[in-house]
Amino acid sequence: MHSLPGGMGVAWEVAVAVFAAVVGAGFVSGREIWVFFAMHGDLGTVLALAAAALLAAGAWRTAQTAAEAPRIALPWRVLLGIFGFVTLAAVVAALGSLAHVRLGLSPWLGGLLAALFAALAQGGGTGGLRRWQGALLILVVVAVLATAGLGLRHAAPAAAGTPGPPLQVGIGVLGYAAYNVALASDGVRRSAAGRGAEGRRGALAGGLAAGLLLTLEAAVLARSGALVAHADLPLRALALSLHGPLAISVEVAIAFASLSAAASFLQAAADVFGGTWPTAALAFLASTLGVQAIVDRAYPVMAVLALLWMLALVWPSALVGGGGPHRQGR
Repeated sequence: MHSLPGGMGVAWEVAVAVFAAVVGAGFVSGREIWVFFAMHGDLGTVLALAAAALLAAGAWRTAQTAAEAPRIALPWRVLLGIFGFVTLAAVVAALGSLAHVRLGLSPWLGGLLAALFAALAQGGGTGGLRRWQGALLILVVVAVLATAGLGLRHAAPAAAGTPGPPLQVGIGVLGYAAYNVALASDGVRRSAAGRGAEGRRGALAGGLAAGLLLTLEAAVLARSGALVAHADLPLRALALSLHGPLAISVEVAIAFASLSAAASFLQAAADVFGGTWPTAALAFLASTLGVQAIVDRAYPVMAVLALLWMLALVWPSALVGGGGPHRQGR
């Protein structure tokens, strides 16, 4: 970050904090994008745009509250730490599974290596972590853009889709955005605190970048329809149908994005779970439950708590234990 002029370096660091937390395994693999958005056809692209706007607004507001409430109350710090820990365990489990399928390693060994890598990534501090993540995430963006660009060029028009009840669809979009804002909040607060307008601009830029990539991915997966509907890794399935080596690049992007996200989530959880190495060890043990068990049991609860966090961002005085609306005219 020091190689960029003052304000640009601050904005880049905060933007990477947002992007690294959002663009994890489910995003780059395309699975969560299909479930939340693309399966609804053309409507899914509109829903993705709505989620992108909420994500950008939530990231910007998180950076703003870092000035209004520099140190949040203990219950909120614990909540964000739990968010980081649960998601870290799921990402480590996913990386263990990927290492087993692609490299022939046992899942527990793959997960152990992922947890170890995430812990080592903390050694350079926040600035060092953001530089490392920024380099990896550029590769992720290139892989997703290449697949999406070719996909939109060759795919058929989007199907109409069969959206669920409007209330259910709306809650899904809001929950998706809230969960990702909560995941990014620790990194944004660390990077944006005391950075003023540049921190807020960086958070907004990172949220918009992730949101626009989300929308593009939703559009291309919607147009791919039956080709990706039942794939564990929809974006890889699309890439494989377009160009074999491109599928390998998507697999690499999934691994890089997952490692990058794991490092962010570990940083968020470490203060609550006793430091970097104990947290990495506990997350590895939790990861042995498997991705499906973690997601099915913990994520619905986390989504509800994420909505509470989004509400708290509206009134920063609630973040420091005072309760009620913020009274300083913001």
